[in-house]
Amino acid sequence: MRPTAPTDRAGGTPFGRALAALLAISALAGSGTAASDPSSDARPPMRTLEPQSGTTLYGVEIIVFRASSVVATEDWDAVPAGRGFGSSATRGGASAQVLRVLAPSDYRLNTMEATLKSSGAWRPVAHAAWIQSAANWGTHAGIALTDVGINVPGLTGMVYLERAPIYLHLGFDVHLSQGATYTIKEMRSVRYNDKQYFDHPAFGILALVTPVKHTEGAAPP
Repeated sequence: MRPTAPTDRAGGTPFGRALAALLAISALAGSGTAASDPSSDARPPMRTLEPQSGTTLYGVEIIVFRASSVVATEDWDAVPAGRGFGSSATRGGASAQVLRVLAPSDYRLNTMEATLKSSGAWRPVAHAAWIQSAANWGTHAGIALTDVGINVPGLTGMVYLERAPIYLHLGFDVHLSQGATYTIKEMRSVRYNDKQYFDHPAFGILALVTPVKHTEGAAPP
């Protein structure tokens, strides 16, 4: 699948450009597949459902992080118009379904999270990965952050994965309330295994979509 816009995008803000540079260096330092500390108590609950026959499945992983400081002179709590969402949903079809919420040992972006933590400029606030089906393009039938094990005070919103005839689209409508309320609302076409940066000067989301074999979406024995 080839999207119409570049992947690994970080937007046009200084925040986004600096983040892209930092994470590019991190990508050279390691594959991002290191396992998390097994003593961590922050693991999401393991939720499993049986996939329907013939359903295409996808692995989705996200890291939500915020800037250590925000320029006080800017009004960053204004809600921007949604980029890429288009008009209101008018199409029907099956909704997206979470098949499995993955354990931290299955994460692929651990090196990226470690880089964010060590930078001093950004603070990770949530990290989750899961296997899901996709909704039809234009339905805007998303998955709540709480459905994938993200229960962080002040962090709310939805994740959207929609399949068009040619392109796969990933989107977020996520709100971070920490003193002020900041919003990321954007949907874009994506390719497998390409990291995507959804950025706002106050916080950001790093996302990865991977192909999943049908047997991987089933509950483990």
